[in-house]
Amino acid sequence: MKLISMGLCSCLALPLVTSAAYGGGDAQQGRRLAQIRCAVCHIVEPNQRDEIADAPPFMIIGSKFGFDPDALVFALVGPHAKMNFSLRRPEAEDVAAYIGTLAR
Repeated sequence: MKLISMGLCSCLALPLVTSAAYGGGDAQQGRRLAQIRCAVCHIVEPNQRDEIADAPPFMIIGSKFGFDPDALVFALVGPHAKMNFSLRRPEAEDVAAYIGTLAR
């Protein structure tokens, strides 16, 4: 009986650990990274000029119903058709944290 309850606790704790790992990004660092790398194609700040229309603005991405930072991190570290660079997981977490602030 003790073994079963320990296994159950481990399974329940896993989603919390996974979520915390993705949700722990630094929004300010993500903003700086977005300005340097993402602003070529995306509008990354509300006050940015609207001349860039190839990709959805970060504000739209952040405002989507059911915004999921975990899914965004996964998308950012995976292959992206138009990005000529890749983000490491910590960078993707930071960018996702920044985009999450735009949804508020």
